[in-house]
Amino acid sequence: MSHLVQTFRAADPASALAAVKAALGPDAVLLSTRTVQGGLLRRREVEVTAAAATPPLPEPRRPPAAAERPRPAPPADEALAAEVRHLRRSVEEARRALAAVTREAQAHRDLDLPPPAVELYARLLGRGVEPVLAEELVRQALVHARTRPAPLDALVRDLVGERLLPCRAPWLHEGRHVIALVGPTGVGKTTTVAKIAARALLESRRRVALLTVDTYRIGGCEQLRRYGEIMGVPVLVARDARELVAASERVEDADLVLVDTAGRSSPEDVARQASLVRTLPKVQIHLVVSAATGAHELAAATERYRSVAPDRLVFSKLDEATGPGAILSATVRVGRPVSCITDGQQVPEDLHALTGPQLVDLVFPGPRDPADKE
Repeated sequence: MSHLVQTFRAADPASALAAVKAALGPDAVLLSTRTVQGGLLRRREVEVTAAAATPPLPEPRRPPAAAERPRPAPPADEALAAEVRHLRRSVEEARRALAAVTREAQAHRDLDLPPPAVELYARLLGRGVEPVLAEELVRQALVHARTRPAPLDALVRDLVGERLLPCRAPWLHEGRHVIALVGPTGVGKTTTVAKIAARALLESRRRVALLTVDTYRIGGCEQLRRYGEIMGVPVLVARDARELVAASERVEDADLVLVDTAGRSSPEDVARQASLVRTLPKVQIHLVVSAATGAHELAAATERYRSVAPDRLVFSKLDEATGPGAILSATVRVGRPVSCITDGQQVPEDLHALTGPQLVDLVFPGPRDPADKE
């Protein structure tokens, strides 16, 4: 590398970051960070390797005229171009690392946490966990570490596992079950209904029926009817509580009855919809929320549906989530187990029932105990 890349050492992440910005400018990108252990008379330091902002590529040269003889590019230009390509390939990773150092510096300054806890806090934020939840997890892990000899990250994983519990998947129930999927607009409830129905038909050999009270959304009933035709299962539409009960009685021979609903936002509409689906005897309500919306939006959505008292949680669109750890915001507010997750549009391939360790890995990946493997 050339003068574009430099290494700095400082006593803490904040000082190291300040040195990087002072020497290479505010747009510098971080290539690596590590902790350098001190000796008998030296304190531990943070070592940061950073690069100046990537210079623009040279302007494309005018094609030579027919009479001109092409000249080989100078070796220096080739070396510079190779270096630029290398830096550009690592720019995304560098930006993430720089963001992590910034989070660590802020935590070190504002939260007064020891360096190992600061690193864990920054990792949780990088996974999409709300700052208040990340701080709570780290501080509780520090308390447990006083009496339990275990790595701090393992303690954090245990705490996440206590808040993120799995349960039996909807298509694996025995006996007759009636399940209603509720949730905000656009989270994929109808597609999730189809995925669960297909799994129940193909894997569990269950008799399935589909009901819908989504008479508000244009094309909502038609979409579910198409799924029903493909799978060869009945699809009934209900506009009120009386029709919903009558439809349920018409499919009383089905092992699994799935009820699709329209997205709702206002507390009044959410309450009315909950009252409607609860007219069905022994109905189980699954709240569907999108993991792609981020922690704050997930928290707001689950707060709106908290009065519904959902029995289970379903997380959709995991494939679109930049921070899958945001799902923790929903579970701590609703306090209900997770029945399944979706990570794509394919029916039914992109529907999964996860184990406890697999759910924890979504929030805070780490080494798994061999006993946890399936």
